[in-house]
Amino acid sequence: MVSKTLPWYLNQKQQEILSKFQYIQHQEDLRLRDATINPETSKWSLGVSVEHANNNRNRYVNIMPYERNRVKLRVKAGNDYVNASYVKIQVPIQSLRPGYYIATQGPTESSYLHFWQMCYQQCPGDDITIVMVTPLVEQRRQKCFEYWPRNSGSFVTVPESPDEDSVFETGFEVRYVGQERVNDYTLTTLKIVPSDPRFPPKTVHHFYFDQWRDMSKPDEIIPILKLSKHSHSLNSTENPMIVHCSAGVGRTGTFITLDHLFHDTRDFTQPQAVQGYQHDLVEQIVLQLRSQRLKMVQAVDQYLFIYHAANHVFKLS
Repeated sequence: MVSKTLPWYLNQKQQEILSKFQYIQHQEDLRLRDATINPETSKWSLGVSVEHANNNRNRYVNIMPYERNRVKLRVKAGNDYVNASYVKIQVPIQSLRPGYYIATQGPTESSYLHFWQMCYQQCPGDDITIVMVTPLVEQRRQKCFEYWPRNSGSFVTVPESPDEDSVFETGFEVRYVGQERVNDYTLTTLKIVPSDPRFPPKTVHHFYFDQWRDMSKPDEIIPILKLSKHSHSLNSTENPMIVHCSAGVGRTGTFITLDHLFHDTRDFTQPQAVQGYQHDLVEQIVLQLRSQRLKMVQAVDQYLFIYHAANHVFKLS
């Protein structure tokens, strides 16, 4: 058996890691400054997300998608906005393949129908995976609207025109199929059945991981690893994985970083780390995430946890 060499960046002192997190924060501050000074021309413009007409589609006033990579809903008429961002991770040399995701806020009562339209439209494959890494309620505050059917015989109706602002290509029902508790999460199987027969039905695999507190790291590594592996196994390869917490940044970004490390990088899939790449792989992934959505991996404890989890999983692999 070939012995593996632990990547150098997993042997760093905590202070070195903290300095990198501060650098990532500083880079984001510079982007936001540019977007504020040059709202029309900046590469980092928040665009239509800050328009008054979209207030009721945003959960938080300070978490908006960049205009350059926001998800645009396909509409027959009206507003195409949803608070969600396309995320692509591809670190040179180390990535076996790019990681494709949609990072989005936890749906609200006024935005969950748009969320379902996004899921159906943006996933061409038959099997859609949604990974939800927030409880519905935390400290008596709603963190996410209960947007999916959770009981036998129940369904959610998504009309072609959910409000006066948008008209979509088709409406559909999201029907409950079954549910099971697996390890530390709940997997609910759903079926999307369009009202227009020209559009195909699709299966949704909804993973509800409710053991992760806001603005914090997970309590354990193994449940996240199992969640990552299971959700990947059910997602059609041509579909992005849809990931959300409450704001769609802190826990969402942490899960996406770990998921990409576990599945799409050579350090974790080959017997020996590839030589010639001198950068900190974790730092590079989080830098890419922050350039695609604000505050991804929001808290320093989350950033530190990624190194801890990566170290643990690398030794197990």
